[in-house]
Amino acid sequence: MCSSNLVCMDWQSSAEGEAILQYFYNPQTTGRKIFGVLEKPNVPSSVEEVSYKLFVAGKAGIGKTSTVARLAGTKALSSYVETSGIQKTNIYWPVKIWDKIILFKLQFWDAGDHSMKKYSHILPACREKADGIVFIFSFMDTSSFNDLPQLMSKTIQQPENPTSIVIGTRYSLTNRLEVQSSEIKEFEHKWRIPVLRIDNKWSGERSEVQEVAPVLNIICERLWMRDQEYLIKQGLVR
Repeated sequence: MCSSNLVCMDWQSSAEGEAILQYFYNPQTTGRKIFGVLEKPNVPSSVEEVSYKLFVAGKAGIGKTSTVARLAGTKALSSYVETSGIQKTNIYWPVKIWDKIILFKLQFWDAGDHSMKKYSHILPACREKADGIVFIFSFMDTSSFNDLPQLMSKTIQQPENPTSIVIGTRYSLTNRLEVQSSEIKEFEHKWRIPVLRIDNKWSGERSEVQEVAPVLNIICERLWMRDQEYLIKQGLVR
């Protein structure tokens, strides 16, 4: 995975990172806690919080909802059920940027294809003021990968200039993948966007945090870089 070295990628494995992550675990289970609308991790007051809206886009049935669930540390349904309406998931994730700990609140907006086609207001609501668009494809579905350029071209042209994030689901080193590594490298070179890889299988153990940490760290880094580039263009940072 590509990184600008802005975010400390192995920080969550350090003693300091482990101490902060204790605020994210559910004491009744081995997994992470799900935070409601008015809840958030009880981290020290010195930790700065930033919030970002992310719209999840991709072909129906390739694992958009299960990918969000995997990043949130929850178990998705074992069988496919199309998302009804808009599903919003808040994921809190701590990162260390240089020498400062930042708490990211990632608001994922996920909508089913049927709902977007039936109700004209759903897609505009998901795209409105989105800080990032997460494009999902499956390593086990070539067509979902081939559709990415067209999907990205018609989606990312917005006044808010959202950052683009691409995640390939159902990635496994033990399975025969339909999308080859050479195709991924060509895509990354052309679009200058790193392709993140994730296996949607949920272990239910605390080790799952370290499994999704690289993906969440890159997402946070790209969102942070987007803000820094904006501030530089506005002359607010030198």
